[in-house]
Amino acid sequence: MARKAGIHMLVFMLVSLWITGTVSAAPKLQVVVNNSSVAGVVTESGHTMVPLKSFERFANLSMQWVAQTKKITIKRDSTVIQLTVGDRTASINDNPVQLEVAARIVDGRVTVPLRFIAEALGARITVDAVTNTVWIQERASAKILKNYNSSDLATSRIAAMQIPLDASKPSKLIDENSAGDSEVFSETYYFAKGKSDGYYLLYGHFVTYFEIKDNIRQVVWEANLDNVQEATNKDITSVFGNPIYKEYGKRPVLSQEYVYFNTSIWGGLVIYGIANIDGTSAELGRLTDWPDTRKQFVVAIPGESKR
Repeated sequence: MARKAGIHMLVFMLVSLWITGTVSAAPKLQVVVNNSSVAGVVTESGHTMVPLKSFERFANLSMQWVAQTKKITIKRDSTVIQLTVGDRTASINDNPVQLEVAARIVDGRVTVPLRFIAEALGARITVDAVTNTVWIQERASAKILKNYNSSDLATSRIAAMQIPLDASKPSKLIDENSAGDSEVFSETYYFAKGKSDGYYLLYGHFVTYFEIKDNIRQVVWEANLDNVQEATNKDITSVFGNPIYKEYGKRPVLSQEYVYFNTSIWGGLVIYGIANIDGTSAELGRLTDWPDTRKQFVVAIPGESKR
């Protein structure tokens, strides 16, 4: 009996070790391009390869595949990338580049080296060693950047909201009970006076702050407002009208004045004006019969200049 018990114990220990080993094994490599998971990822000689179509999510990008010559041409703004399947010599704007691994065809799909294409397109590459995930995030196109850097604040602010959004970190507000806001049909955008490099979006009793960094739009702060009480502090809560119930991230630097644009999604109405942290505000104008209040609702504010 003692021997049987010993054997059973040994089997139990081996199974436990096998389970432990399985759980602690590194997860399979994941590649995410512009917040969308990529299928068909392969590794060759330590280099990550992905299907060419993974990059079609980039704005203002065109791709051409010539089956006869097995040549790939990728264009975005003023950048032209050329590769040939099986050839380790590629080119960027006609300048030759030697690749560690060549493009090839895998399971009928044209597969290209991930890092080379991402860097050539000016994308940001982030590696999460814990989840074994590679995040590829496009930066703003040349056209959007030109508008964003414009001295015209309305043009710059519209472009700021068009800059690609980095959604690699899930919203903390998803954990909150958001069902009560499903029928909110208006949104309010707040920009610090004279600026376009960040803005608040108020939707129901949720507020999110977007900031432009490295030509990418990122969420740096979120909050759930207490819509039962009125704000009493002379800070950003006075602008929103309600105190903060919960918040996540680093609260943005406070401005004394904010320009706001309130959009009624179904009513075709835009109300814009100035809101101060002392709780006062002034409506400056309205746009009625607006065809789509979700697009280009930002207008010039009299007397305001870009800082």
